[in-house]
Amino acid sequence: MKQFIRNFNKQKVVGTLNICSLSLSIMVSIVVGLWAINELTYDNFYPDGDRMYRVVQDFDLNGKRIRAATSFQPLGEIAEKELPSIEQMCRVVRRPMGVTFHDMVHFGVASIVTDHNFFSFFGFPLKEGDPETAFSGTNNAIITESAAKKYFPGEDPVGQRIVSHGSDFFISAVMYDIPRNSHMLAEVIFPFFGSFKRGWDSGFHYDTYFILSPDADKELIGERLTLINKAGAGKFLQDAYNEVKLEPVREIHFSKTEPEFEYAVKGDKGFLQILVFTALIILIIGCINFTNLFISTAFIRAKSIGIKKSQGAGRKTLILEFYKETAIYVLIAVAGGLLLAMLTLPVFNNYADSMTVIDFTNPQLYIFLFCLIVVTVLVAGSFPAFRMTQFGIIDTLGGKFRGKKMSVFQKVLVIIQFTSSISLLIIVFFFGRQIDTLLSQDLGFNNKNVFYVNGWGWFGADYKALRDELKKNPAIADVAMKQYDLPLRTGNGVGVRNMDGGDAMLVDFSEVSPNYFDFFDMEFVEGENPLWLETARDARWCVINETLARALGVEDNPVDAPFIYISIGQKLIENDGKSYIIKGVIRDSYVKSLHEIPGPQLYVNLSRDDHNPIFVRTIGNPQDALQAMEKMWKEVNPNVPFEYHFLDEAYDAQYKAEMNARNVLGYALLITFIISAAGLFAIAFYSTQRRVKEIGIRKINGAKVADLLLLLNKDVVVWVLISFLIACPIAYIFLYNWLDGFIVKTSLSPWVFLMAGVISALVALITVSYQTWRTATANPIESLKTE
Repeated sequence: MKQFIRNFNKQKVVGTLNICSLSLSIMVSIVVGLWAINELTYDNFYPDGDRMYRVVQDFDLNGKRIRAATSFQPLGEIAEKELPSIEQMCRVVRRPMGVTFHDMVHFGVASIVTDHNFFSFFGFPLKEGDPETAFSGTNNAIITESAAKKYFPGEDPVGQRIVSHGSDFFISAVMYDIPRNSHMLAEVIFPFFGSFKRGWDSGFHYDTYFILSPDADKELIGERLTLINKAGAGKFLQDAYNEVKLEPVREIHFSKTEPEFEYAVKGDKGFLQILVFTALIILIIGCINFTNLFISTAFIRAKSIGIKKSQGAGRKTLILEFYKETAIYVLIAVAGGLLLAMLTLPVFNNYADSMTVIDFTNPQLYIFLFCLIVVTVLVAGSFPAFRMTQFGIIDTLGGKFRGKKMSVFQKVLVIIQFTSSISLLIIVFFFGRQIDTLLSQDLGFNNKNVFYVNGWGWFGADYKALRDELKKNPAIADVAMKQYDLPLRTGNGVGVRNMDGGDAMLVDFSEVSPNYFDFFDMEFVEGENPLWLETARDARWCVINETLARALGVEDNPVDAPFIYISIGQKLIENDGKSYIIKGVIRDSYVKSLHEIPGPQLYVNLSRDDHNPIFVRTIGNPQDALQAMEKMWKEVNPNVPFEYHFLDEAYDAQYKAEMNARNVLGYALLITFIISAAGLFAIAFYSTQRRVKEIGIRKINGAKVADLLLLLNKDVVVWVLISFLIACPIAYIFLYNWLDGFIVKTSLSPWVFLMAGVISALVALITVSYQTWRTATANPIESLKTE
């Protein structure tokens, strides 16, 4: 410690830069490391987790092989009866629901509807209540500890009445909060009720789980499940490719399943790899800085090393002393990094959509910190320890040591710093350009100046009356309705095929109000809108998009062309095998994400008005329209909060992952530049101190300041140029692969790459200019005198 304090006092600026740069690097390592540990340990806490599996299904969706994590309700029940290798079965439906607590409706309550063995199957413990009986009644419900505090503050929730989907439930127990690293999160657990108890027509939204016997044959079980599924499901799945498989529960978080058929909390393995790699690079950059800062002050330490050697100190002893000094720097930096991590975690959690915490009671934290300290000490301290103990006794004691020119290894380290910084800068630039491209893309329909509310109770139960009343307000241009959900989500999937007996395909079946197409400015390319006619539903007249017209083979003459309806899972079976007549074709529009091309869409008249999204297009100030609608809402639903959302914001939210990645990488870029700037300061300090006498002689011989600045700065320019040439292909390959996931993408313009290189060069030159200017403008006589 005495040696550390003595050396630190001799070089306070360099020592402070060492601690600050290492603290920033360690902060990033702690934040990303703890998050990565949390991501990689998802679902590892179930008692029978090693034998627990979820049903997944592979099937062809319009020529594309996809994997769905959902199934029909009877599949698990039949499989448990017929397959002895299945020890237990549990089905789960996860969705946000409106739940009434104390006569007040709360929307978006994370809910699970499940079998009665849910708690014994997954091993979730109860805080209050008996797990054997608490969930045995058909009207029992269980809430989490957090939900109890939120909805029943200061009260005992057990015995309290709650309402969901018109059914009464009574809270029978309180469970501990589900662990944060579980793929299923909820506040309220309900038993199957109402429409959830139906058979093969219950909907394709059940997650089915099995606990298998130790000697179970997963492949054989998958084959049997496929046969059960085909025997019970609708004609569409019976005729199409469909294969049921079993997926280990511990692999769910990163599994590749189609978002439309997945309700689990999912992670992005690509994003995880990018952040872990970025954190590793930043830690290496911090260690590189430490190395260069140590070496930049080698001439200060040289004499003390020579004295120790003259007194008999061996090289091993000196190396150990260097490691000890490095360890003290690292320990101080870890303390600083922990403090910075605690301050920055809320920001990171917001961008990474995580709930990572620094839990000082968790042994994993200390194991991680110990490993981080050991790795950092070895990486940061090894080169200085072995390099600086090579100094000769005579040179160091004689004061002749001034250090040699930078080694190739040191130059490589600096180039790695610049390459990382430039690569990150290019990637962040293009992330921003791609997001701007997505948000400014013409979607083929107009989602601006539109807000929506979800119908509740009697509000919206009579669409025509509601529309007529709202349109009386001058701030409201029009009102439209779509059954089930927003345009960007699938409401009902149905099967269709052409009249010639071609392949069946799955289409997005949307029930809409007659004015839906006018409301969203959706252009008809063939025919007209038949939904205004009262006879449209009975005649089974419909509107389709261009993609479906091409798939049916009627793109040349679509009007009045028929096609066959095929039920999915027996749903809407009353129309199975009947023909629908095309009366209009709308232009393809990106009603869903720009990650995918427009899919086949089929539109028919609304079959019911209640509990549907209600869309309102505003004129002028939207607050006037919102106030008018809220007043009507309160008259119908006085105990239900009025919640509204803007449709364009819902569409923009689809790219939250890309926005978060840009923001996180932007912060990483800033930290990288700060650390690299500290490293450049060290290099400039090292170079100028080594060349003080040379510069003095050059000035006496008539060298100008501009010539000296060029001489001192040219190495930095060369390093930036080499780094730029390495960074460009690295960033290009990464961006090319990343953009491949979008249908609409920005161009990889060369000028953006060039701009990143220019900015990096300017940052580098500005960083070193202070040192080089001082040296170039110093009095040469003083320089030679000091020498």
